[in-house]
Amino acid sequence: MSTLLRLSRTLRPPLRPLRNPHATKAMPSHFFSPSPLGLPRSRFYTRTAYPNNYSSNLAVLYTLMGTNIAIFSYAMYLKAQAVQGYQQPFVRFIKKMTLNLNDVQNGRYLPIITSVFTHLDFWHLFSNMLSVYFLGRFLAAAPVITPVRYLAIALGSGIAGSIGHLFSRRVQREARGGGSEFERGTGFSGSIMGISTVAACLAPSTRVYIWGVVPMPLWTLVSVYGVYDGYYLNDTNSRVGHAGHLGGLVFGLVYYVARLRGLRF
Repeated sequence: MSTLLRLSRTLRPPLRPLRNPHATKAMPSHFFSPSPLGLPRSRFYTRTAYPNNYSSNLAVLYTLMGTNIAIFSYAMYLKAQAVQGYQQPFVRFIKKMTLNLNDVQNGRYLPIITSVFTHLDFWHLFSNMLSVYFLGRFLAAAPVITPVRYLAIALGSGIAGSIGHLFSRRVQREARGGGSEFERGTGFSGSIMGISTVAACLAPSTRVYIWGVVPMPLWTLVSVYGVYDGYYLNDTNSRVGHAGHLGGLVFGLVYYVARLRGLRF
């Protein structure tokens, strides 16, 4: 999930089908920043009875980012081998690491989680990692968030995003009268949406800066994402996995209500 650049149709590229022929435009590093001091000003920074888990939460965040980068690097290695004629390893990688409705209906469930960490395009990876680096630090700063909770939010949101994507693909397939499903989804954006949603629920007034200049409450940023995805949810011409984003958002809301709401800061 990038930032409001998405409003001009170049926003974060999440759970993106592999057949998308358009590369995502890179987002400048100054496009989004938490605050002038690098940390969000919110009720996260008050005296609480909770231990300071910020460093440990950041370790989880960086591990998640590292996993995405490592898998992308391996995919590029296999792709280079495929170009040289040794194609089977890359074919096996695609089947195990990318999300396809037909595969899941045939009992191959592993990609529901592995596709969350898979990217096959550099700019797709770059935009998602830049987004989660900034937005993920908001959640890491929350006193009630432990490393286990952080990981649960990231993985749960990613899985929910995969399920949302599969449901959307099934609806679209039925709408066109059946047939085989060739689209394959990848990307960490469902997780990013869930992470951002929980952070926005915990500290909605936290200020973020778009392009490093325009201030906006975190809840507004997440809400704009949600409205955008909802608006284009049934757009058959869209090459973005909007249902995957909404799946991550819904998981974030449910997790907040079920596990975090009412906890005192």
